[in-house]
Amino acid sequence: MHRTVVPRQSSAHRFATLALYRALLRQCAKLPHSPSELAACKPYIQNRFNRYKTLQSPSQTANSLRAGYEALDLLYSASQGDQNGVQRIRKLISESEAAKRQKSEWHRERAKVIPVKPVSRKELKKEANKRYRVLTAKRHPDASSILARPRPVVNGKRRVPVLVNARGFPFLLIKKPQPKFLSAVLDSKLKRRWKRMERLKRLESELPMARDEDEWDLLTGHKEDAKWAGPVRVSLKEVQGQISEGDRRTKELAQAMWKVVLEERKLAEQEEKQRVEQVGEQPAEGKTNSSAEEHDKKRPNHPVQHFILMSPKPSHPPRYQYGAIERMLQRP
Repeated sequence: MHRTVVPRQSSAHRFATLALYRALLRQCAKLPHSPSELAACKPYIQNRFNRYKTLQSPSQTANSLRAGYEALDLLYSASQGDQNGVQRIRKLISESEAAKRQKSEWHRERAKVIPVKPVSRKELKKEANKRYRVLTAKRHPDASSILARPRPVVNGKRRVPVLVNARGFPFLLIKKPQPKFLSAVLDSKLKRRWKRMERLKRLESELPMARDEDEWDLLTGHKEDAKWAGPVRVSLKEVQGQISEGDRRTKELAQAMWKVVLEERKLAEQEEKQRVEQVGEQPAEGKTNSSAEEHDKKRPNHPVQHFILMSPKPSHPPRYQYGAIERMLQRP
């Protein structure tokens, strides 16, 4: 059975193509300086090779190589002073430029006829989120701590924050999208804790080896004042203390944030009652803070216990018949 050869994966094809490319560029450098149209040969050849470098069809690849070898003959004859070759090159370049202008004009006329597609709501929302992320890349100079809430007076309806667990780190989500500065803070905390966990794991694996070194020193009678296991134990204890202290602070932060949520809910209920009394309408049952209540139904009875710190998982010659260049230029 005949074996199928993929041109891109063939070393022989790559060698022949690069040799042809270099030969064409060398002949471009030997062309006469006049007429000036000949200076466009080199960028034109580079553009064509770059456009057709992903060809997979054997027939198209063969046609392209024929055009390349014919162009090499044409460039050689033009560099030797053949005026017929020079005139043919000028004609090919002028035809190519005219085809480009005609195609550009066609696209412009087509763009005038085809109506502009309206931007969808999804794209508008995506662009708005991008602008918001750019605006929130840095902390606002007048921003106050989230634990300074609840605010006694707000404009409009009070937004009750939601306590969210970001892989073990709590934060209060007030509205979407999430500010970029907040994402950066959470990411830095996660990376810091993960580095400590990796160091802890490494020290735990190094401690038995340090003990073996101490035992070997005892067996060989080599006495030293400092032990191998001593510095490892000190470093291990230091890392464990850092992780424990970080967990304790995270738990305290989660408790403080939960208090903020409860106080915000209480104020939101009071403000809703006052608004209903002023309007003279009855409040709709279960409508107030429904999103916050639905969110808390998914939580355990003690929301702060939900923040169990989770570490992320470790885990590029022959000659051919006349006319190949013209057929190559007609290809889009």
